[in-house]
Amino acid sequence: MYISTAKSEIMPTNNAKRKLAEITQNLISEKVEADDLKKSIEELKSLLEKVSGLNQEAPINSENILLPSGKAIGPKWAGMCLEDIPRTHKFIKGIHSAVQEVVEKNPKKPVTILYAGTGPYATLVLPLLSLFEPSQLQLILLEVNTVSIESLKRIIKGFDAYEYIKAIYHCDAANFIVPSEFETDILLVECMQHALVREPQVGITYNLLPQMKDEVILIPEEISLHVALIDLEKKAEYLTNDNNSKKDYYENSDSVFTLNKKEVLEKSTEFKEEGFQFPEREVSFTEEQLSNYDFIAVSTEITIFKNISLSIDESGLTAPMLLADLNHDQKVTGAKTQYVVGTEPGLVSQLIRS
Repeated sequence: MYISTAKSEIMPTNNAKRKLAEITQNLISEKVEADDLKKSIEELKSLLEKVSGLNQEAPINSENILLPSGKAIGPKWAGMCLEDIPRTHKFIKGIHSAVQEVVEKNPKKPVTILYAGTGPYATLVLPLLSLFEPSQLQLILLEVNTVSIESLKRIIKGFDAYEYIKAIYHCDAANFIVPSEFETDILLVECMQHALVREPQVGITYNLLPQMKDEVILIPEEISLHVALIDLEKKAEYLTNDNNSKKDYYENSDSVFTLNKKEVLEKSTEFKEEGFQFPEREVSFTEEQLSNYDFIAVSTEITIFKNISLSIDESGLTAPMLLADLNHDQKVTGAKTQYVVGTEPGLVSQLIRS
């Protein structure tokens, strides 16, 4: 359903716009300190809550929506995602870099972002409105939750963002047909949990990306799942070294599932066919490898845009999903995995034992 963004009689909050601009400068800075970054994210959350008027404690805001392609989390949980500092920071930086790249290639035409799964605040693109003029940036916003849609409309009014909005659609992005008059430069889909479980990231990407022009930029550019071995002692050492040392506490297998532009376009026709299944993958480790680690897990690696990425344990999105404790189950030598789609998407794993 198309949602009108006709301008309201109520004047925008100029103070909110100024505050957003200040926060955004910190978020895109190359040398922002950890404490300043944390403060900026906290200020962003407070600002968005205030402007949207979203009541976090209202029971309806905690309700998830179960879709054929996975679970759309409730507005409260979607809004809380911005508290994941590396996630919010790096996605905003990555999108900013992608917009800059497209602007440089064609400075006379606005960059159009199609943002699927905006949540109540459109957190990942809203800060960019303080960096670009409407003549440079246009947004198409897709969201399935009614409460989030109402919150979005208040956000647009509060930041006087009407001129940036091409359209808002109240829809399930996993089956949305993009109107032919909309040419998208950047497709942004961030509807996921770690290991791509439960949420509809895969279904949405497989639906929307094939509808785009060849040169569209997909964000995140790539999500890859791996079977990983983890050494708890080395991980503890790493975490106490202010994260400046090398992450040598885990070992990844080759990817067992990859979501990127190439994979989606190669499989998009098959994906639509009834009974489609992603291939099964089998990963086995040697005795020597297993003897050096404590857990077998599924790890998630995310390339947001070019060199901007999230590695294991850097964010809630890349927290490992544990499969087996090798100290208590010493016969485990690996795992068979297969990514499944549907109402409960995720990587189905079966342990291999000697």
